[in-house]
Amino acid sequence: MSSPAVSVVIPTHQRAGSIRASVDSVLRQTHGDFELIVVDDGSSDGTAEALAQLAAPRLKVLRHETNRGANAARNTGLAAAAAPLVAYQDSDDEWLPEKLARQLARLGDAPQAVAVYCGLALAEPDPKDGRMRLGYLPPADGRAVEGDLTEALLVGNIVSTQTLLARRAALQAAGGFDAALPALQDWDMALRLARLGPFAFVDEPLAIQRLSPNSLTRAKGKRLAAYARVLEKNMDLLEARPKLLAFHRRALALGHARLGERAQALAWARRALSGGADLRWGLRLARALASPP
Repeated sequence: MSSPAVSVVIPTHQRAGSIRASVDSVLRQTHGDFELIVVDDGSSDGTAEALAQLAAPRLKVLRHETNRGANAARNTGLAAAAAPLVAYQDSDDEWLPEKLARQLARLGDAPQAVAVYCGLALAEPDPKDGRMRLGYLPPADGRAVEGDLTEALLVGNIVSTQTLLARRAALQAAGGFDAALPALQDWDMALRLARLGPFAFVDEPLAIQRLSPNSLTRAKGKRLAAYARVLEKNMDLLEARPKLLAFHRRALALGHARLGERAQALAWARRALSGGADLRWGLRLARALASPP
């Protein structure tokens, strides 16, 4: 049998309540030439049983006997992928039915692109009152969204994992996902892919991400650790952009201050001063250090 056009990889852990909706959103794609690889990363909550109830010829379920993390699961899926193109979905998010079709059409018009991504509709709780608010990624902030994304990505991520469709050879050349990263794996991978070639973009919200207040709260410490690691991995590019490097160091200082981590905050603040810091930022840092976490 010929290989499928696309391999879709879903890593999952303890998602018995949401994995069915995620899988169904892939199986409903109008472009049907794909295989779906779900990697159960050591779940013990009924996720395996929920997957066993799905009878779909294009579905393959792999399992880690112990929890190794989402990035390791993504790499297991990449290693098993038979298609020249690989897309990633998350086990608690959804795709719209035209996602793969629109991305494949765009990639056909951009043969030099290493990957194509689409817009992401965001539903997240307001930190002040908990009410859900809607957003869109990438933001309309003037950054490039196609072509060489190096400059845009050094500012911050615009390519979320569930929006990405990449050439398998590029993902392999990039070294797969960094299993040591506790968060921000999408930013890290997008930066490494950008070093290999240009991106194409479909400016439509073809994927939906919903976040809960608990998931945001638990992620803060991990995100700061991952933030620092991503900066270190791209220091060769950032050192040539001292103002941008200082911006990121200031952001890390404020992040640690807001968690009550005074020593880490001051350490990052000292590093940020080499790139200059205005009085307004200093006042924000002082307020954050004085406020309870």
